[in-house]
Amino acid sequence: MIESYYNFADGGSGKDKIYFNAERVFDDCSYKKKEPSLRNPFQIDRDRIIHSSSFRRLRNKTQVFGVFTLDYYRTRLTHSLEVSQIARAIAANINNKHGLNISLDLIEAIALAHDIGHPPFGHLGEEIINSKLSELTEGRCGFEANGQNIRILNFLEKKLYDNGNDGKIRLCGLNPCLKTIDGILKYKLPFKFSDKKKHFIYDSDEFILRRLHGDEFIYFIKNNYNLLNANSSVKEYFFELTRSLECQILNAADDIAYATHDLEDGVESKLVDINGYNKIKFDANEKNKKSIDVFFSNLGNIFKINTTKMPQLEIKMKLKEFFSNYISKFIVNIDITERKGIFKSANFLSNNNIFLKSADNNSELFNFFNLIEDGIPGLDTANDYSYKYSVVGKNNINEEIQALKTISYKLIMENRNILFNRNKAKHILIKLFDKFSSRGNYEGEEDETLKLYPDDFQELYNNGFYDEYNEDKLYKICADYISGMTDLYAMKLYSSLFETANISDLSPF
Repeated sequence: MIESYYNFADGGSGKDKIYFNAERVFDDCSYKKKEPSLRNPFQIDRDRIIHSSSFRRLRNKTQVFGVFTLDYYRTRLTHSLEVSQIARAIAANINNKHGLNISLDLIEAIALAHDIGHPPFGHLGEEIINSKLSELTEGRCGFEANGQNIRILNFLEKKLYDNGNDGKIRLCGLNPCLKTIDGILKYKLPFKFSDKKKHFIYDSDEFILRRLHGDEFIYFIKNNYNLLNANSSVKEYFFELTRSLECQILNAADDIAYATHDLEDGVESKLVDINGYNKIKFDANEKNKKSIDVFFSNLGNIFKINTTKMPQLEIKMKLKEFFSNYISKFIVNIDITERKGIFKSANFLSNNNIFLKSADNNSELFNFFNLIEDGIPGLDTANDYSYKYSVVGKNNINEEIQALKTISYKLIMENRNILFNRNKAKHILIKLFDKFSSRGNYEGEEDETLKLYPDDFQELYNNGFYDEYNEDKLYKICADYISGMTDLYAMKLYSSLFETANISDLSPF
């Protein structure tokens, strides 16, 4: 099914009309056709995401502080909502400044879905599942949260399906628009062509890259994957240059939300206070020190408020204003620049100090830019607005954002209590993965393991959905199942399986 529509910058009069191709991932997915919708395709995607069970489960998935701590702290759900608001504001500002028609509905959809594939217990969960899956499959499979976003939207979320000509059920997930998937795709590198450590999409989703950029894009990766994996700099520039404008806006919004909101939660938890500065050990060449100095100076001024009436209320109001000012400043200083000539390595490196600095004595990076001197095959940087521009930060906001992240890492992520909870979570995930991937030591134990799964997962397994993974299919279904759990569900399931004094009544997903 192919849908298309016009987006009107001025509210619908026809001025500055831009045509959007809203082709969906599966154009032959059969389901009951409805009357023409009053919503545009990206609004439909947004609404499907909001009403999905995967999105609802984000409310019980860790952002930084465990969901079992206080109701005040952010979860993956509140983080996604905040990223959506920030991303819309960035896109609207860029539209106003440059006369573009970036779809705010598309921006909202990709922002709401950008963490939908995140496993329980934050980034730790991603690391554990990837490590276990890689170990058990001897490197044939891996887990990546951004890749899992795509897998959920295209397959696992239970809304649309196709019976197929062979009688086997084919899942279509939410069948989102290709533009929606493109806006979420941060790492356009199939697993088989990656270093298999992190930052890849699953090989089963390679067809998405072919749909977006054609076979020539895949051939380019296949012929140059050794160079693309030569070092982190080459890989990161490849990822950056293959991200759509919408994806870049999403990344900027995600960074802003992480940098400010994690710190706001840190202040509320008292892990970050005016004495925190003395706990940060600076490197000799710490380039963010000035921004860190400013943060603690301003934070200190807030807590020096001297009033005889309502000091705590005033402090809370000042803190909210303090972090809101950071967000506003970051939003208005996110801008775009044309990529015209960006692939001319000498010109590009000499005019971008940040790239030049990291490229010192980096022959692989220079080789990469020489390779793409005439562009990356499959990306139309001249005519496709999504690939015509790069998002940039003005007025040193990149350094400020990085400074706030440094404070969060030093004072929150390295805190003893946070590390203690991370170790508990690690133990829970490893035990669950071992249990649900066990082939056992006696005949029939693998079948017994499968019967521990919810009925819908058993049906998928028995109807061939995982057959493409051959001997690894038990491990793949295990990764899908555990990554879909919330923190609370994982803890409850662990208690039920391994703590006999704490048997619980569990309802499967």
